[in-house]
Amino acid sequence: MTPTASRAALAPPREEQRVLSEYLVQHGLKRSTQREVILDAFLRAGSHVSVEDLLRIVKRKDPAVGRTTIYRTLKLFQEAGLASELLVGAEARFEPLWNRDHHDHLICVYCGEIIEFQSPEIENLQDRIANGLGFVIEGHRHTIFGRCQKCAHKAPRAVRPR
Repeated sequence: MTPTASRAALAPPREEQRVLSEYLVQHGLKRSTQREVILDAFLRAGSHVSVEDLLRIVKRKDPAVGRTTIYRTLKLFQEAGLASELLVGAEARFEPLWNRDHHDHLICVYCGEIIEFQSPEIENLQDRIANGLGFVIEGHRHTIFGRCQKCAHKAPRAVRPR
């Protein structure tokens, strides 16, 4: 075994793997190689991955994995606090959630591009509004639909009520 391989074999599991393992134990669910492969592919894929995107990636490692397994496993990741679902039109996209800073999304309705952004001003305004109404915020999602810079001039502007 090479020194690099030795270190890799002894490397501690990613924090997300630990979180998933603890969730599975707490809920009496079994740990499986397929779940591990899907988690690894999901984390490597980055943000805003669709079930189809992840299926293509996972099939390279385990051709037996099907679409339903991917979808159910992503839902399991959501329940465990490892993933967040974002609807883009009729398609669900998933992004890693664990240990990520809060952010919001701009979604292009023309090409489907997803742009992440952070705004302390929006966060402060939400807090002030909630406090003024005696509301305790436990979480939120802020998604703005429109057209990205590339698509802004491709089609006539839709008139939508705000």
